[in-house]
Amino acid sequence: MCSTASDLTLRNWSLSEWLQSEELWNDLLARSDADPLFLSWEWLTHWWQCFGDTLAASAEIRAFYRGSALVGIAPLYRRHIVRKGVVPVSSVQLIGLSWRDPEPLMSEYLDVIAARGEAAAVRQACAQALLHEPAWSESLIGFTPAGSEWREAFRSQRRGRPQYIRMLDRSTSYQADLSGGFPAYLRGLGQSTRRSLWSLRRRLADYGGVRFEMLSAAEIDAGVGQLNRLHQLRWMRPAFTGARLNFQAGLVGRLAARGELAVSQLRVGSEVVSVLYDIRKGARQYNISMGFNPGLSSKLSLGLIHFGYAMEAAAERGVGTYDFLAGAGRSCDYKRNLSQTQRELSCVQVLRGPLLPALYRWRDRVRLGRRQVKTNRSIAAEHM
Repeated sequence: MCSTASDLTLRNWSLSEWLQSEELWNDLLARSDADPLFLSWEWLTHWWQCFGDTLAASAEIRAFYRGSALVGIAPLYRRHIVRKGVVPVSSVQLIGLSWRDPEPLMSEYLDVIAARGEAAAVRQACAQALLHEPAWSESLIGFTPAGSEWREAFRSQRRGRPQYIRMLDRSTSYQADLSGGFPAYLRGLGQSTRRSLWSLRRRLADYGGVRFEMLSAAEIDAGVGQLNRLHQLRWMRPAFTGARLNFQAGLVGRLAARGELAVSQLRVGSEVVSVLYDIRKGARQYNISMGFNPGLSSKLSLGLIHFGYAMEAAAERGVGTYDFLAGAGRSCDYKRNLSQTQRELSCVQVLRGPLLPALYRWRDRVRLGRRQVKTNRSIAAEHM
């Protein structure tokens, strides 16, 4: 028998209820297929405490029950913003992301947290509840692996008010399969990738003695300082500053105490030349950030060599999946080359009211027309 949204009861948690719900939240997360890191209580509450005030946002945690049993949570927040500097919007989004805002840390794999078999019903119930509320003009489900499901959940709940549903910001996250051990993983790689990840370790030793070091909890602050220095060299900005640094600092103690923090550095001689900041959750390890010295050599990739060391250490600890997350490399698509599986992510934007649906439809048609003209010109040029 299929679970249905009509059988669910919605209760809105207060902010204090949410902040006191760690045990209840974690129990539901363990009974779900939701992401164990980005949808964990500690990740989302720390995100909220670090970024909620600067966004001038209000938390709106929707809890869904079947009888007396908690079967779903939609961790939402509401804020008022101005899109493109001219369009005022009342926006409802999932906690963990502020869409098109570069300052707050971005989370991935966002969705509802739902007991197994209940995700579709919880999304339907959430969409239904949102569409019954008159106070918002934009709802945004960001960087979710369930974009198509969310789009259909909103489409099925239309009630006559003008609305426009967009799927945009498509991206791909990549995962390496370490379940058979690191040697088996290496054998499955292409020759060039295997050489960059493994064989070039010997060439790196030409620049000095090479040491791979896992950092202890007491060494994390110094490691983050090195990461910021190296990130600045490559990207012209540090990895963690301000609220982002506070966010990282707030998680360190809890993660390290449970053996879930995996920060490593690579030394050549006495110099730290690369730092990886990873988090482990069960048999999955996530690469959150990295930085390396781009000037050491043009003949090898420090980043790939360091990944090789980190993945080897992760496999020895029983990690079955190394998750590179989404985002392209600066000079090559290294994540695709290192991975065996991938997940497609997208953002679902629902617009409603007398102005926004018509405005964005017009904007999208103009962009589509320009792309079509460009395509037609390219085709014509090929036949000249």
